[in-house]
Amino acid sequence: MKKSYTILAIIAIVAIVIYVALPKKQFAENVFPLGEGVKVSAYDDNYDGGESVVLFNLSDTLAHFQCALGADEKKSAWCGMVFDFDANGKKNYHNWTNVDTIYLDVDVSGTDEINLKIWAYDPDVTDLGKSNTFRLLLKEVPVKTGHNKIAVPFDDLYIPDFWYDELGVKRSLNRPHHESIARVEISSGWKQPRGKKFVLDIRDISAKGISNTSYGIFLLIILGLMIVAIGRRHPVKERDEEK
Repeated sequence: MKKSYTILAIIAIVAIVIYVALPKKQFAENVFPLGEGVKVSAYDDNYDGGESVVLFNLSDTLAHFQCALGADEKKSAWCGMVFDFDANGKKNYHNWTNVDTIYLDVDVSGTDEINLKIWAYDPDVTDLGKSNTFRLLLKEVPVKTGHNKIAVPFDDLYIPDFWYDELGVKRSLNRPHHESIARVEISSGWKQPRGKKFVLDIRDISAKGISNTSYGIFLLIILGLMIVAIGRRHPVKERDEEK
């Protein structure tokens, strides 16, 4: 029996060595500067009766966005930028299964928080004619005046309660669907003062990660070893009970 466990231990050590030695598949995708097929636009609340004022300029290396939310507290106010992966509505969504971090390189003034929103296609919920029915993954991101280099772990993004409530979606439908990312949005923070101009100069937005394929193979090997070990232990126990 000791010989069997020694062999299993050797196999486990070999599996660990192989896992460490396996090349890790890097995943990286640019959102801005604009990746292939990505389109960016700015929005405000004017179509809905709001009074926010937005200025947006775009070059190959810089997306300049400034906004002052409407001063009238009786009216809703919002503004932001959308980086659209599927502007033509052909379901050309991006697979971010291996993404673990969103990176932002941005110059900021006039605000101490922005909202990062990732919108994903959810076949159980999404109506292609209604942009708000895409699944919302949200993270409030603190910023400081000046140059900011920010890393947002993908796991920090969450599905807010208001998204479930507004659409009447069951909270049991909570898959992030990061294999079908439709767009990335940056908007004003929840507490941005009305009438105060804030400026964002976006230099880079990227999604990066490492493929977990080798990790899965490693776990399967360890699981197989555990099954073998348990399987060999039970016959020995049964023989001991018969004696």
